[in-house]
Amino acid sequence: MIETSIVIPVRDRADLLVQCLNALHKQNIDFSSCEVIVCDDGSRVDIESALRDCMPLFPRFKLLRQGPLGPAAARNLGIRNSGGEIVVFVDSDVLPDKEMVRHLVMYLIDNPPLMGAEAALVPFGEGAGPLWDAPVSMEGGKFHTAAIAYRREALIRAGGFDEEFKLPACEDVDLAARILEQGDIGFVPRAVARHPRRRITLRTHWKYKKHWKYVVILARRYGFRAFPGNDAGAFPRFRIALSAVFTLPMGRVLRGMMHMKHSVSEGALACAFGLFDAFCGMLALPDILLSPVPERKMYV
Repeated sequence: MIETSIVIPVRDRADLLVQCLNALHKQNIDFSSCEVIVCDDGSRVDIESALRDCMPLFPRFKLLRQGPLGPAAARNLGIRNSGGEIVVFVDSDVLPDKEMVRHLVMYLIDNPPLMGAEAALVPFGEGAGPLWDAPVSMEGGKFHTAAIAYRREALIRAGGFDEEFKLPACEDVDLAARILEQGDIGFVPRAVARHPRRRITLRTHWKYKKHWKYVVILARRYGFRAFPGNDAGAFPRFRIALSAVFTLPMGRVLRGMMHMKHSVSEGALACAFGLFDAFCGMLALPDILLSPVPERKMYV
């Protein structure tokens, strides 16, 4: 196999990271040509002690550390310290199927014009319905760095991830937009990674309001909202404001109402969360309408 680097950013979630590394160890690849780089983004727990049993599983393992700068900066740390021609990004809470890395790498080997290869991202675990959430990509075009591979040279030309994105939101799509300026990113449905569902709470929605300023950055830089192909239009800030205050919250309210035929209590709670979203969207309006768009820098 071509020289490959697997980069995994992490903050705290040592138990999930151990599960991720155990799943990676089962990959159908030759680890003599593949390095595994864990980038600790200011964890408050002892990551090294938690990985004591995992590190010997990989002949080429690196544990890098930085302050709590965010997942974008953690991935850049991994890129700068990687040596592979292909860099595979895996999130610490993801469980890759045993053929995932091989399928992504071979897809790029077999398709030289492509700059990246995206895996299918499948939710798993307990819970379903409007009170549970997990990223999903069954047809591609989402570019989640939970499971995706890029040519290292393309990452360098793009300047890496934008470290102005301090939260785990939109930094992966911002990078993909810059990669797409160089060439296409393919989708590899046979490469599968599984992401756990998580219970949605009021705190979850409170955090979501901080993401809107990143959606504004994407719209102003690249002309799309959230994902390529979703045109931002002539007045992107106002369209995003409408989405934050009305469109997205009301969609969640409607979903909650439809869920009531399965569970009245869960449906009613989902409706309440949707209304709370509208309130959070109003609080986010200053960021949406007035926040500056920082200049895109070269980080790697």
